[in-house]
Amino acid sequence: MNTFTENSVKYERIAKPKHGSEDWLRLRWRDSNGRCTFGASDAPALMGASPYSTRSDLFFDKSVDPTVEDDKPVFRRGNVLEPALLEEASHLLGINVFTPSVMYRAGRFTISKDGVDNEECPTVGVEAKTTSRYSVHTADDLPFEWRWQGWAQQSVLNVPLFFIVLDRDLRISFVELPRNQEAIDQLWAEAERFGSLVDSGARADSEINQFSAEQISSLYRATPTATELPESARAVLANLREARETRRQAEKQEAIAKDELARLLLENEIGLLDGEQVVTWREHPGKQALDSKRLRVELPEVYENFLKVGDPFRVMRVK
Repeated sequence: MNTFTENSVKYERIAKPKHGSEDWLRLRWRDSNGRCTFGASDAPALMGASPYSTRSDLFFDKSVDPTVEDDKPVFRRGNVLEPALLEEASHLLGINVFTPSVMYRAGRFTISKDGVDNEECPTVGVEAKTTSRYSVHTADDLPFEWRWQGWAQQSVLNVPLFFIVLDRDLRISFVELPRNQEAIDQLWAEAERFGSLVDSGARADSEINQFSAEQISSLYRATPTATELPESARAVLANLREARETRRQAEKQEAIAKDELARLLLENEIGLLDGEQVVTWREHPGKQALDSKRLRVELPEVYENFLKVGDPFRVMRVK
């Protein structure tokens, strides 16, 4: 096990709300001074190494209020298996490793730990991973998205970090992440640059601004103004027109094909070719719906009390 004494930073301990809750998300969104802060799992996107989230996605997430998302199966799997992996890590290290009830904050980072040996002053950290994507034998097999997450954790606690991994081959691997001070310095510099840009309320620069239309509609409130588009927009407009026409033609062909199959199936729910099922057309119960028009007329006060107005949205039309 490597030990670290240099390049240590002072960190604060913060009571950890329920993992994934709004309070937990807000601690990873802004610090006590209202500055943009990052969780360790934000580090891969921050450094452009995440296969799931871009720097634009991260900028958007840090610019709008955090929202609680439904628990995804992959996260559920990790949460269920994490205690068993930490128990195995405890056995391999010969010390008790447990999930702390606090988060640790230093600089722009507010991190949660899967496992530590001492909540007040950890001397070792453990990150539990389950993956169907990677095969892990040694530290060289750790993907860079995990390495950046680990380096973010090491930058705050400055202790050895081990990955306990149930990989795609159903192998349990236990590897130590080598500390990379150069990477950590780059990470902190980028966190400061990126975080300061978010704090300023300025628009993202061209390198970050790869937002989707949906993200832009949330970041920028529409105004009744006009802007001159660059010449390159002509090709983009042509692409959009072509895409919409292709979709229209595809929807038309889909309707024709469904009609033809319906005429062949008639009352039958299943269609076969050479005895093999190739199509189904099953009946489903009708959807229940509230008669809002009648409710508005007969019980207007109830209607008003339960009326929910959605967020404004923008519609893009091309001439």
